[in-house]
Amino acid sequence: MSQSSPIVLASGRLNRAGDTITVELRQPAAHPAVILLRWPVAPRVADPNPKALASTAASMVPILAEAQARLAEIRAKQP
Repeated sequence: MSQSSPIVLASGRLNRAGDTITVELRQPAAHPAVILLRWPVAPRVADPNPKALASTAASMVPILAEAQARLAEIRAKQP
């Protein structure tokens, strides 16, 4: 599959250490569009406890919501 220029739908921090996640829309020619979630190359390790997991999940929710809204805007403008 040939690479297309990504459209960044959303990006944000996951934790206090500064790890970020980026949500991209890729629309390669002659292939279906895909959503790509870019995780940190070398993410920090979180404490293995429910509070740390809940905090990471809570950080992801607004990023994914922003990506969903941006994708809806893009799709609404297409014929």
